[in-house]
Amino acid sequence: MKRYLALLLILVLSISLLAGCGSSAGTSSSGGTAPAAGATETAKNKDVLRVAANAEASTLDPSQTTDASSQQIFNNIFETLVYEDEAQNIVGKLAENYEQVDDVTYIFHLRKGVMFTNGEELKASDVVFTYTRDAESPKTASYFRDVASVTATGDYDVEIVLNQPSAPFLTGLTFASTAIVNEKAITEAGENSGTQPVGTGPYKLQSWDKGVKLILECNEEYWGEKPVFRTVEVVAVPEGTNRTIELESGNVDIALEIPVTDLNRVRDTEGLQLLEQPARATTLLGMNCSKAPLDDVRVRQAISHALDVPTLVKAIKGDTAEIAYSEISSNMKYYKEITSSHDYDVDKAKALLKEAGYENGFNISILCDEKKENLDVATIVQQQLQAVGITVKIDTMEFATMCSEAYAGNSQLFIVGWGSGTMDPDTVLFNCFHSSNAVDGGNNWARFVNAKADELLEQSRVVFDDDERGAVYGEIQDLLAEESPWINLWVRKYFVGIGGNVDSMVMDPNSCYSYYKVK
Repeated sequence: MKRYLALLLILVLSISLLAGCGSSAGTSSSGGTAPAAGATETAKNKDVLRVAANAEASTLDPSQTTDASSQQIFNNIFETLVYEDEAQNIVGKLAENYEQVDDVTYIFHLRKGVMFTNGEELKASDVVFTYTRDAESPKTASYFRDVASVTATGDYDVEIVLNQPSAPFLTGLTFASTAIVNEKAITEAGENSGTQPVGTGPYKLQSWDKGVKLILECNEEYWGEKPVFRTVEVVAVPEGTNRTIELESGNVDIALEIPVTDLNRVRDTEGLQLLEQPARATTLLGMNCSKAPLDDVRVRQAISHALDVPTLVKAIKGDTAEIAYSEISSNMKYYKEITSSHDYDVDKAKALLKEAGYENGFNISILCDEKKENLDVATIVQQQLQAVGITVKIDTMEFATMCSEAYAGNSQLFIVGWGSGTMDPDTVLFNCFHSSNAVDGGNNWARFVNAKADELLEQSRVVFDDDERGAVYGEIQDLLAEESPWINLWVRKYFVGIGGNVDSMVMDPNSCYSYYKVK
């Protein structure tokens, strides 16, 4: 009977998802390519790139967030000292080159003549300021946990000394949220640093009318190759099918995160292309381990056993996503597939709840943004947990507000996509599960505190042998499967629709799209 109800819910959800492909204002129900009534002169301007994003940025201050919607913007305004090339080598960006003097000492030689958009030249003092500031921010502090000192040894030379050898150190410096900021600009902006970005990148902020449109314009003083499109206009369109409609109608050139139900629609429409990229990210159901009853591992395990994850993933993603059997995605280093993490067993769930003192269940809330896909996940979770006596209230809010609530530790259950800025699992596992990050503003939204996990995570940073490091990460993933701070749902795949003025676009496994590379 329970299985029947689950399948019935899938059918209802599938019908509702398909219904979302129907008509809306200004667009025919057949989804034709005729321009909508709202099409503007901008659509004819080949100097303007128009993007429909799935969520609005929360801030344009790199050190104040790690969310992808913000990084998609400030990745085009700011630049990191080094970056990971296509061969996964760490190479210079704002640093023309670097050298490792010994096990703990690195020297970075900056490019000369690189200008911030406020007219200031990039200097070593800006790097020192950035990294010192990052080390004090809960969002980015873990990337600098191993750093003992950052010193300007000249106008264009920076020395970084570590407390101990660190395997993921250089990789961490490629992460978008560690981008270099201008000391003068940040100091002058104060609390407004999130809306007054000053970077060295190919674009600068022209205007940001929150809830309406964000506009980037070409940085004429950019040290590298200038972008093809002089202006980028980004609008947040949370509903996936509406992004598809905007693309079809010619109102935008790029639509991010095309929903599963619209993939063939984009593929089959003349003049549009569908791009796809396996992500270094998973979608998950997180649990705040600091709040009762989720502070009891038996309750978390019960919730895990009560959820039929394969059925849920099939309902939401069809055949376009693989089930996530770890906190890191299957295309990252040291991934371990733990199939037992999705052992669907309602009787076992009930037994665990009884053992924990919740035989009659309890009430709990689940936090998610307004994205339809996440709402559908919340609805299925709500239905499946009801079968074991857990009553779920769904709290929805716009993405930036949801992030603020989760960063502050105000969630119980939460649905979110979480990814790694690099191939190294440290950027997910240390950030999200080390106790030092279980603080207000920290990335450990689950507030997971476990001495053994801390020990293993710290060990993973000082082991350089690949096999030994892989073994440590295997232990970490086993421990997390047992403790269940997250219930991993699926490995994400990014689908992007392009058309209009766009011929090609470079995809990114972190969804940090470089609009300056769009042709």
